[in-house]
Amino acid sequence: MWHYVYILRNSYGKQYVGHTSDLNARLKEHNEGSVKATKKLRPWKIEWFCGFNDKTKAIQFEKYLKSGSGTSIRYRHIAPQ
Repeated sequence: MWHYVYILRNSYGKQYVGHTSDLNARLKEHNEGSVKATKKLRPWKIEWFCGFNDKTKAIQFEKYLKSGSGTSIRYRHIAPQ
């Protein structure tokens, strides 16, 4: 089973980083308001995603993208503002 790390972006330019095993279902949850962290900033679209065949590695990479150095890499190279 594949696990995905994804970056969402809304019309205001805000980003959200998460992980899931079902990208389409998770995007739908974000856009329906089922996710507390993104509920008030809808709608969202997928800006970028990356697949992992190991859930632990996906979670580790998500945490990295949310860290200080990971945020810098994210804004400069993966999903520039």
